[in-house]
Amino acid sequence: MKSITIEETTRAQVAEFLPRAISKALQSYHEFMEGTAFGEEAKEFSDAHKAAKVAISHIELLIKLAKWADLPDAAIESKGELDEFSNLMNRAEGDVKDYYAHRVEGDDE
Repeated sequence: MKSITIEETTRAQVAEFLPRAISKALQSYHEFMEGTAFGEEAKEFSDAHKAAKVAISHIELLIKLAKWADLPDAAIESKGELDEFSNLMNRAEGDVKDYYAHRVEGDDE
């Protein structure tokens, strides 16, 4: 019988946790960006953009974690879950790319 390594155990735990974490982070980011009325006051505008940066940073870290764990992995997930996770990763990577493509120049604090 093959013994399970710490890395394999950690990877399985990440595989179980990550889809929900990415989905929730994307949902929060979109709800914030779509629901926020950008006021005329500079502080409101600045606060809204800082919040979006935090959300995107969170999503980027989750993507990096998924890549570290070499996910999605057919050995861990069923076919439906594998497709769903692949779509979720594509969406997350697309949102990060779109964020940086539309970011105001000089907005890198």
